[in-house]
Amino acid sequence: MLKNTEIAKLSRRYVVQTILAVVVLSLAVLSLQMFAHVDGLVPPLVVSAVFTLVVELADIFIWKKIAETSEDALHTFFSAVSGLRMLLALFTLTGCCIAVGRDAMLEYCMVFLVFYFYMIIHHSAFFSHVNNSHTECDKEKNKR
Repeated sequence: MLKNTEIAKLSRRYVVQTILAVVVLSLAVLSLQMFAHVDGLVPPLVVSAVFTLVVELADIFIWKKIAETSEDALHTFFSAVSGLRMLLALFTLTGCCIAVGRDAMLEYCMVFLVFYFYMIIHHSAFFSHVNNSHTECDKEKNKR
């Protein structure tokens, strides 16, 4: 079982990694707009960055509460997060389509997909590392 200090440390690390990645991805999109002369990427960038920050921060705060109170429910949490993230992404892109029209959706979809794939990879890599290191620590404690 993870200690509260470890949970707090891991959640801070997740938040910092998320913020840094959103900044880096945003700079990449802005540099693409400036150097490749691709117009109209700022509104999709704003939507994608806000979506990523809200979903990732909600994800880690809920994980923190579940890890502190009931570690057995984490597997259910990981499954639920995946489905909820996909539904929120579909609703967000549907809202963008309604707001800007079908003709402007290519830019929204391309920028949004970069941020969405980042979220999937970051979530999977971070929590698989946490679960694997936690499992190894538990095995070492049981050997003693």
